[in-house]
Amino acid sequence: MKPYVKLASTLASLGLGIFFIERFGLSELQKNGTIHIDGTILSIMVLAPIVLVLAGAVVFMVGKMRRL
Repeated sequence: MKPYVKLASTLASLGLGIFFIERFGLSELQKNGTIHIDGTILSIMVLAPIVLVLAGAVVFMVGKMRRL
């Protein structure tokens, strides 16, 4: 497998894994009662998976274009 494909798949998998862990954690917190999460932490929890998946897509596209 080409190095850029490995890097892109790692970034995308990491982003999706963090997303699913976040969803599971927030649903468990909601079951146990209400808890307030700071806005900064909540923003990071939402943006980090999106940024990682987008970075994986960009790495793949740039790597694919350079290999043509």
